[in-house]
Amino acid sequence: MNFMESFYTALEGIWANKMRSALTMLGIIIGITSVIAVTALGEGGQKAINDEMEKFGQNTFNVFINWETKEKIESDDLTIDDAAVLGRISPAIEYIVPYSGTTIELKGPKKEERANLTATTADYFNIQKRMKVTKGRLFSDTDDKEQRAVVVLEDKLGEKLFGQMNPIGQRVRWGNNSLVVIGTYSEEKFKFDMGQETFGAVVPIQYYNSLLEEPSIHSFMGTAVDKASVNSAMQQAKQYLTRKHQKNDHYMVRSMQESVDQFNQLTGTLTLIFSIIAGISLVVGGVGVMNIMLVSVTERTREIGIRKALGARRSDILIQFLIESIIVCLIGGLVGVLCGLGIAALISHFANLPPLLSWNSVFIAFGFSSAIGIFFGLYPANKAAKLDPIEALRYE
Repeated sequence: MNFMESFYTALEGIWANKMRSALTMLGIIIGITSVIAVTALGEGGQKAINDEMEKFGQNTFNVFINWETKEKIESDDLTIDDAAVLGRISPAIEYIVPYSGTTIELKGPKKEERANLTATTADYFNIQKRMKVTKGRLFSDTDDKEQRAVVVLEDKLGEKLFGQMNPIGQRVRWGNNSLVVIGTYSEEKFKFDMGQETFGAVVPIQYYNSLLEEPSIHSFMGTAVDKASVNSAMQQAKQYLTRKHQKNDHYMVRSMQESVDQFNQLTGTLTLIFSIIAGISLVVGGVGVMNIMLVSVTERTREIGIRKALGARRSDILIQFLIESIIVCLIGGLVGVLCGLGIAALISHFANLPPLLSWNSVFIAFGFSSAIGIFFGLYPANKAAKLDPIEALRYE
């Protein structure tokens, strides 16, 4: 019996027991579906969030206080002058700005609204390329130096505070402070931000510090001249601050790329863990294949005896049942791949994630299906091949 004959005979055996074959495939289908769906969603989600993070700027970095430092933390550990000096002396730094933030209540003529207040310098708008002016203007270095009580509102915040009124030139109140609105901006939000919708407002940092009893800077935000210079920019900033303030291990620096790498490592690990868990069902499905093939061998004992009596070799019987096992697993694998991609596409549609067709995962799924067919089909096939033809013909 040649290979094609064995193939057609295997198909006939599967077709003759359609329900049993379908149930046998079910375990393989569930396992492959789980692996493909998890892999596609994991890689798709990873790419989507990487793309979102890149919009914040691949060359950006932050400088902040190491809160585990053994040195005393003081209000002048980071100063406006430090940022200005770093911007002048470091050839690797394009922009670097002091940054402080808090949550406040802003009151307009229409209503009062919670806002995320950012206090910084004018160069902040050169770093945040996602921010676009919609009305008026952004504040300038002169506004900052003269400590002018001006504010730039996110356009949606302006609509909530002023309704249909033009907010430019109007005033908003923050506690006992009155600020003139000089501009509004729109900002592309992080696509996967699942928190409560918040609105932003930006004020000059020297005005903000003038309101505090003990002014302090939370952190520095900077950009390097190019991606290759990010590490140099971070090290130069850290070395300058350490030397200037005479504090060792007091400052930390982190780039956006480091955050992306940490996220990729986390999602990669989670995807691997979920894939392994899903892969366990493949092993269970393989046991089901072996069980059904053993039943099939028992049911077809007389058929095997007749084939051997007519001259079929042991290898012919072995190949016939082995091919049948592999076909069952490959059909289950194909259906599982289609189901997995379908489920991934459905979930990604509602979760706003782009599903990725990972050819590696498809090839691995089919390879694993074939391996299961061979591994779990080998024992039943070998048992069928070893049957004595005389005993097989006597089997009732």
